[in-house]
Amino acid sequence: MKYASVLMLLLAGWAALTPEPMSWVFIAAVAAFEVWLLARMRTVERGPVPVDQAPYRFSAEEARFIERYRFYFSYPTLAAHAGAVLAAIGLAGMVLALWLTFKQGFAQGALIGANLFLVGWLTKRMAPLFALRIAASRGDRDALRMLEIHEPLWAKIKAANQTQAAP
Repeated sequence: MKYASVLMLLLAGWAALTPEPMSWVFIAAVAAFEVWLLARMRTVERGPVPVDQAPYRFSAEEARFIERYRFYFSYPTLAAHAGAVLAAIGLAGMVLALWLTFKQGFAQGALIGANLFLVGWLTKRMAPLFALRIAASRGDRDALRMLEIHEPLWAKIKAANQTQAAP
């Protein structure tokens, strides 16, 4: 997973150089990654987060925040790596969609361009802080409140995990 973003960038570059066969390979690699990521997200996002139960003792507000971004809180390292891969797909996709359209690869360009909507949605789930900051700067009070409780919430999770790990 560490080098998946580099792989996506290499495939995008190769697709730009030889559009006909490699653009489909890039689309297949992106689709495989996104299907895998959606499947992982779906397995994590089941059931409500318990409120005021040991070991975390989340408030109702904290539980709602975690439910909204459960994958981010459950697997922070994996979410960070997936966010990097999505960033590579998004950046390469913006350029590649235009380039393939210029090179008469209309179907590939349209697929890659349309996929940017899914990339954006997944990125908001993998790295919510940026989207929350933008929403908060536009006056969204819920986003501002989520940003306020983010750091204390992580501190609470880390403290509870350390307490569980200690014999």
